[in-house]
Amino acid sequence: MTDITVTRILYMEDDPGLSRLLQKSLQRRGYNVDTAADGEEGLRMLGVSSYDLLLVDYNMPYCGGIEVIRALSAQGSLLPTIMVTGQGNEEVAVEALKLGASDYVVKDVEMKYLDLLPVVIDRTLYNQLLVKERNQMQQAVRESEERYRLLFELSPDGIFVHVGEKFMFVNPAGARLLGASHPDQIVGMSMLDVVHPDFKEIVKSRLAKLEKTTDSLPWIEEKYVRIDGTVIDVDVAAVHFSYEGKSAVQEIFRDITERKVVEQKLKQLALYDTLTELPNRTLFFDRMRQLLQLAKRNDYVLALLYMDLDHFKAINDTLGHEAGDQVLREAGQRMKSCTRSSDTVARMGGDEFIGICGRIAAPRDAAFVARKIMDVLSQPFLIKGREYVIGASIGISLYPMDGDDVETLVSKADTAMYRVKEGGKGGYRFYSDIEGVPSVPER
Repeated sequence: MTDITVTRILYMEDDPGLSRLLQKSLQRRGYNVDTAADGEEGLRMLGVSSYDLLLVDYNMPYCGGIEVIRALSAQGSLLPTIMVTGQGNEEVAVEALKLGASDYVVKDVEMKYLDLLPVVIDRTLYNQLLVKERNQMQQAVRESEERYRLLFELSPDGIFVHVGEKFMFVNPAGARLLGASHPDQIVGMSMLDVVHPDFKEIVKSRLAKLEKTTDSLPWIEEKYVRIDGTVIDVDVAAVHFSYEGKSAVQEIFRDITERKVVEQKLKQLALYDTLTELPNRTLFFDRMRQLLQLAKRNDYVLALLYMDLDHFKAINDTLGHEAGDQVLREAGQRMKSCTRSSDTVARMGGDEFIGICGRIAAPRDAAFVARKIMDVLSQPFLIKGREYVIGASIGISLYPMDGDDVETLVSKADTAMYRVKEGGKGGYRFYSDIEGVPSVPER
């Protein structure tokens, strides 16, 4: 693994505050970080100094991140590069990856990306090391079988050879990844013994395919079971191999458990509200569309509850954002406790939440949920040693009575909620109860 204490990083960022913040954050972790105010300055610095990795901000006034990557790619001198972009600019990050960037991180207002960035940096440097060592291995194979075996022993990737299903050889890295102190603990076992039960049929199918062709099998994600019973996520590739004159299979694998954890964190950031840990707008609309399709297919009634916290602004303005955040977190969990596990409560932003009751027998069921939510939110919130009371204004729309698409149902629930507020806050109202709207029949 690369020694990060000597890793030199150049960070191109036009915001001085962010630049200093990230520089200090990475320096505390042992990185040597230089900064450039824009892409032009960064390219000049690359001409006179050497670096191990580049961090480039997408949105810079003079020579932005994409231009920097494009210029270095054209010169054939692109270092491992991580694009730093803002929320909503994921398409730019994809373009950067196509141009040769190694990875990207998305800035978020809570600055959580500062915690993820060191993991992404380590992964990028590690992948570069693996590419280099894999190329060295391939060259050694062409030159000498003995040198190839030596690289087998030194490879950071796990490598094993099996004839049929029996392990004939495992390199030290492979033994360590499988939880063994020595390769002899693995040799002689069935290779299916280390394959997680969920993947055994997939592995058997891949090996059967390999028996019919001389082609290699591409990388695939699997799960292995170490000898102590713990499960790890792995990337695995396989190729035909000759071992002591016998037809065999050589497989290379690497532990990607940490990468999967990072991917899950990124998914969490993309689909869940970081404050309340409830689904965010993106995940809400995705689930709503799925539940609406199910309701149409099976003739269900579906209810949408648009909820706004009453008196929240007074608490937030008087006691500060920390107290306001506490209320939002607790209110979100209280609302979630009033719904079924199959239902969804999401935060739309600010002090607005939305709930989906995916299958109800009659409109009164939605009213029952609304009353439960009003009841739990009317209970005092303990903030800084004192009790404060808020409430909720709730607007309800129903499928199919009020509309048959997501946007219409959300809009009508929102309208009903504001009618509650106009009437003095606190309570719930069906969209159909608004004057001039046909009433909803009980079903």
